[in-house]
Amino acid sequence: MNHSLLKPTRFFYGHRLLLLCTIGFCSDALGNLLFGAEQPAKHAELWTRIADVDVVYIGENHASRKDHAYEFELIRAMIRSRMRFAVGWEMFERGQQADLDRFDQGRLSLAELFARTGFQKSWATYSPLYARILETTAQANIPNIGLNAPTTLAHRLAAGEPLSLSEKKQVPTEFWIPAGAYRHFVRLLGEHPGMKQDELPRFFAAQNLWDQTMAKTILDFQKKNPATKLLVLTGRGHVQDGFGIPNYVRQKSAAKQSVLLP
Repeated sequence: MNHSLLKPTRFFYGHRLLLLCTIGFCSDALGNLLFGAEQPAKHAELWTRIADVDVVYIGENHASRKDHAYEFELIRAMIRSRMRFAVGWEMFERGQQADLDRFDQGRLSLAELFARTGFQKSWATYSPLYARILETTAQANIPNIGLNAPTTLAHRLAAGEPLSLSEKKQVPTEFWIPAGAYRHFVRLLGEHPGMKQDELPRFFAAQNLWDQTMAKTILDFQKKNPATKLLVLTGRGHVQDGFGIPNYVRQKSAAKQSVLLP
């Protein structure tokens, strides 16, 4: 999620829940496995679940260094275990995939990737571990996948501006919004000074653009790479409580999904 667009959504990531949610239920017992700064690879039950699913989401707090350290350790452990997987990024747009591919192939430096995608001025400010994850995956020949919609398109939806024909074509139409999704969105936003009620539907439209676009990219990836697990790095507001990306993926696929909220 781009916080320059929806600043109030920082609330999404304020709750530091220590639990593992498999789509459809949450287990406190499994949650205890993630307590504190312990390395995720040490937990056999968690590791078994990761090995068994097709898509693993890490719902991070973007500003949390601990969450990024958890992601980094999990990715390194998956590499050591020789799992076949790719890393999907909320932080990169679908249209930036060519640059990600060139970076993965060693034809683009990390600095060049950041400059071409605007990553340095946006997401890189949250944590230097994003860079280490990218370097580590590229060195291990783990593909990096840009999942998200164009930031400019999300801005236009949130502002209530009319879309051009080409922009309309970028808005997914194959999903349906589940009952309770809007109430869930408003509840997660909470009470914020200056937040106006008439703005909420526009913010919700932008949120759905992100969630549905990322779900569409995940579905496309799984169709083309059925034997490759996808580890998705995204804000927890996009995956928690059975809504967001996992819900939209489930509408179109029987892929096994699990959500980690470190």
